[in-house]
Amino acid sequence: MKPIVISDQPRLGFWRTVWIAVDGIRYRLFRAMVTVAVIAVAVAFLMNILSESFIKRSVALRTRDRIARERLVHEWVARLTSPGEFEATLREIAGADERAEAEAVRLGGFAPAEMEELRDAARMAVRTMDFLNGLNYARRRRLVHATTGVDMLDWIATAEGRRSFFEVVDRTTAIRLPFPRPGLERLLDDWTTTRARIERLLEGRREAIERVSAARGRRTVLEALVDARGEFGEAIREAGFAFPADTVAPIVADQARRELDIRWIERLLDLRSVRQIVAQHFDTLPADVTILQLWRFAGAWDRAVRLLEAARVGGEKREGLTPDRVVELATHRRNTAALERADRLTIGIGSGWMGLGERMSWLLLVSMLVCAIGISNAMLMTVTERFREIATLKCLGALDSFIMLMFVLESCMLGVVGGLTGGLLGLLIGTARMLAAFGRVGASALPWLDLGIGVGAAIVIGVLLAAIAAVYPSFRAARLAPMEAMRVE
Repeated sequence: MKPIVISDQPRLGFWRTVWIAVDGIRYRLFRAMVTVAVIAVAVAFLMNILSESFIKRSVALRTRDRIARERLVHEWVARLTSPGEFEATLREIAGADERAEAEAVRLGGFAPAEMEELRDAARMAVRTMDFLNGLNYARRRRLVHATTGVDMLDWIATAEGRRSFFEVVDRTTAIRLPFPRPGLERLLDDWTTTRARIERLLEGRREAIERVSAARGRRTVLEALVDARGEFGEAIREAGFAFPADTVAPIVADQARRELDIRWIERLLDLRSVRQIVAQHFDTLPADVTILQLWRFAGAWDRAVRLLEAARVGGEKREGLTPDRVVELATHRRNTAALERADRLTIGIGSGWMGLGERMSWLLLVSMLVCAIGISNAMLMTVTERFREIATLKCLGALDSFIMLMFVLESCMLGVVGGLTGGLLGLLIGTARMLAAFGRVGASALPWLDLGIGVGAAIVIGVLLAAIAAVYPSFRAARLAPMEAMRVE
């Protein structure tokens, strides 16, 4: 009797399995297109949100940096006018760079060791205030009562306040200090010394401001800062302020000159001759002319010539102010207005997951869930339509793993097409919306790398959604008994 020889189960290669899955898509093209559309809509929604978030975050960072640079002269006007508030100075010391620390040493008369202790104490104080400010009203009230700002530290530093504070922290499990307790205790032990040092620094600033005021004479601070490259800049440095002659001083001088020119032009609205030419251009009454219309009128060279001529007729003239300069100021003011508008539109950017905010994050999660359900439903219908095909394959020796792989591959292919389509569509919509909102500011701040990564992530998410949603339908297809499938009409 001959022995029975059982050969190994023949297996199809991976690429052959892929081609079978492609044939399945081709023969059921309409249903495949519906599945692709479901994936594309979900991914487009995702990519639209991501692209808007990336662009807003990029605009916010660049806008705030540019606004800070444009307002450097206003910062120095404030510094040369007022020594500042206690809490603001404390935060300034906590985040000070080497130049700011050197200025604090000069104005406060600190030794190097004192400055190092003050910096460490300021950082711990800022962390403590930020922690307390981040608590809800009820918990903060239990810890520091009705105090706010630096007064919270003043209260905790007292014997009664310190005892009450740590009793509440030890008793309340919901309140956990985000920093080592010994660091806070050391801050409270030395708080009197820290406060005295900050007051000493503020007094040093007051004395330096008095010396600068004597140097500027009867000029306003803004008028004096036009000479920031010269004697007045030297007087600022001699008073103890960190005012580098090669970097900060030239920028401040140019900005001061520009600010004075802008104010002079805006005061021209008080002249009847100026109001008349602007009103004539915009076909309105002279009394209804606004500053915005004045700057729009001054944005062209020929109109700038007429503006300066009308000012001369009204008895006003400013040395060095040419038509080219007027056009330059009008352009600058238009750009500044665009920056300020972009800054207002990006307030609050950065909170929540990937800067999307809690509400948008949940909305995104729900959309992905709906997409997964839609894909799963489409794949289940595909399995139902292909009962006889599945049964035939199983009768020919197809394993359960082959059936599952075939349906998962088919779903992943649809995920690639839908993810790519949706990613590009969402990128186009999101970018167009942001360009319409921010204009040239948005165009100059487009984060191409982040957007490219976002498109790639959207495609991957589309494929993953399709693959995960196809697991149950493919499992059901794999577990289907051939004889039962053959009986299905």
